[in-house]
Amino acid sequence: MLPSQLSRTGNDEEYEDLLGLWGDLESGLSMLLSRPLHAQGFDGKIRQFDQWLQDLVAHDIDASLYLMFQLAATSTVGYSTSHALVCGTLCHIMAREFRLPGNERNALVRAALTMNIGMTALQDELAQQKDRPSPEQRAAIDNHAARGRQMLEQLGSTDGLWLSIVSAHHLEHTAAPGASGKLPTDLRLAHILRTVDRYAALI
Repeated sequence: MLPSQLSRTGNDEEYEDLLGLWGDLESGLSMLLSRPLHAQGFDGKIRQFDQWLQDLVAHDIDASLYLMFQLAATSTVGYSTSHALVCGTLCHIMAREFRLPGNERNALVRAALTMNIGMTALQDELAQQKDRPSPEQRAAIDNHAARGRQMLEQLGSTDGLWLSIVSAHHLEHTAAPGASGKLPTDLRLAHILRTVDRYAALI
């Protein structure tokens, strides 16, 4: 079924069911990312949300993208979680297109879901703020990748590739255009995540 058909064929029940499932995923992820230090088994919960995401996308990729962006446009949980879910979904789809090995795909998607864990509340605040970031906010933005890795380590994450992608996802690399495949694995995947991050923010 094409995304447009979800709202045109009278199949409103299926549309509402799928949108509700995406909404449940977003709400659960929001609870985890907003209070990560209070979560029991954070690493395992992120893996569960990742599997939930995979199951939803497997239903229909085109419909999933349509529903996900519909949800993002009306989200009530805050920009940070909504953005993380969009990035995680896009990274999952790109990993399939690039035929990434399972360990690379897992690290990339889980990094997308947690890349801004070091500034979740601040990112929500900035999304509503009309003024430029203050010096204090700017410092937090500049430090959030390193802070995110520290938090993930504190929360028990042991996947070194996942952690490296998070800490490197805002680094600018000097590889020539089209040569990203020559980068070390963590920097290559961080390059993909940074591109997805920017694209999703523009949308």
